[in-house]
Amino acid sequence: MSDLDRAELAVVERYAAEDRYVSEDEVPWFPWVGTIEIKLFRVDNRNGQFVLGLRSAEDAVLGKHRHRGVVTAVTLRGAWEYFEYDWMARPGDYVRENPGTIHTLHVLAGTEIVFTIDGSIEFLHDDDTLKNTMDVWSFLYLYQEHCTARGLAFNERIFY
Repeated sequence: MSDLDRAELAVVERYAAEDRYVSEDEVPWFPWVGTIEIKLFRVDNRNGQFVLGLRSAEDAVLGKHRHRGVVTAVTLRGAWEYFEYDWMARPGDYVRENPGTIHTLHVLAGTEIVFTIDGSIEFLHDDDTLKNTMDVWSFLYLYQEHCTARGLAFNERIFY
C-alpha cells in the first residue's frame, strides 16, 4: 500500500460512516394499505432517502401515485406491475422509476420487493389531483406508531 493509500485510508477510518447490517428480525413488517405490509431497512434523515420492503400475501393495489425523486426496485419474490406499463417484474428483476411519472402499483399474492426511494410520493385521486404526500418522515412515523402500539422497541439502527 502506498503512502497516499494509507493517508486516504486514515481519512476513511476517521470520517466514514460504518457499514451496516440489519437482520430480518431487527425491524418488523407493519401494515400500510389494505393487505400491503412494509418494513423500513434504512432511513437517511439527512437527505430523505429511505429503503423499504413491500409485500402482500394477497393480490393488492396501491393507489395511483407520482414520485418526486428516483425510485429503484428489486423483486425478491412474486410478481408486480404498474397498470400503465406493459411489463411484469419477477424475482431478480430491477426497475428504475424516474421522477414525475405517474403509475398504479399492482402486486400479485406472495410478492416481496425492496424499494429505494428518494424524495416524496404524491398519491393522486382518479382525476390526478393530489390526495396526499408521503416522504421519509411519513414512513418513519408509521413505523414509530406501529412499535408504540405493540410495545416493540424502535430500532434507531435504521438511521444511516
